Amino acid sequence: MSDAHEERVVENVPELDLTGMTSEEELATISQIRNVAVVLVRESLAGALHRIPMSDVASVVAVPDGVRPHVQTGSIVMGGEGLAPPDGEEFALVVTGALVLSTPVEAVTYRQVIVTGLVLAPEGSEAALGGGLTRVTGSVRYYRYAEGQRIRTMSGQLTVSADTLANEGGSTDDVLVVSGQVVVTGAVTTVGFQQIIAAGQVILPRASESILSSHLTVDGQVIWYDGEPRLFTGRERLDADFLTWIEDPVTLIVIGRLDVAEGVTPELLRAKLAEIALVGRIVAPPELLGVLRFLCREKHGTITTEQGDGDDG
Repeated sequence: MSDAHEERVVENVPELDLTGMTSEEELATISQIRNVAVVLVRESLAGALHRIPMSDVASVVAVPDGVRPHVQTGSIVMGGEGLAPPDGEEFALVVTGALVLSTPVEAVTYRQVIVTGLVLAPEGSEAALGGGLTRVTGSVRYYRYAEGQRIRTMSGQLTVSADTLANEGGSTDDVLVVSGQVVVTGAVTTVGFQQIIAAGQVILPRASESILSSHLTVDGQVIWYDGEPRLFTGRERLDADFLTWIEDPVTLIVIGRLDVAEGVTPELLRAKLAEIALVGRIVAPPELLGVLRFLCREKHGTITTEQGDGDDG
């Protein structure tokens, strides 16, 4: 946002806070908004905002005029008293991600509490949150509260061992919240958490499904896999040279876009890949679509050619 007299495109940001704008003329300097998770605007300008072309915008939050927004992004952990600041009437709390409350909520004094994602709170907080949450685009979950328990969070792109879920040194009353993209490697034999909340994308060994299922609460995506995992995130390229270096078949986990190069054959894919878990898109030559669909046991996305021929997920 540079020259106030030039129209501009605003794109590729987690949140766009327009609450500092006080007139339609200021908003009119924006020609387009795209690929934004949440847009904040004053209630008096909400109508003007919707006249701006928008694409891939997850949500629009209208903040009352005269109220200051307090914006948080990601996994926010706070005690229940954090929702009752003395000057709360002057603020709107806006959370994009996960609002995790580590102690019971007795009161909410914020003028508005708006969450795009997950709200996690101890049992006993239902009455206060019922009247205090203005809008939740996502879900509200409750867990059993115990003195001294910990709320652990994992976010970002992480690969952790099965021992992490054993929570060594912690308490079985602890709660784990996964809000990023987390791959757990190795067989899980012990779960040391009361609950594991999957608010993002968690990739787990299928052999451990029976022991994990009673502890797992899913608000995002859970992907089960067999074998040895290899994780591809963002945009990556898979070629024959890479595949020839694989000795024993692996499970390919794709989060994002994977381009399969010319020269890769169906026989090479079958020999080197045990299975594929997909969250996103695989783009490949037409002759590989059949074998890729066969290998893809977990699919949340599309397998297609560069020209768009294929499946739509």
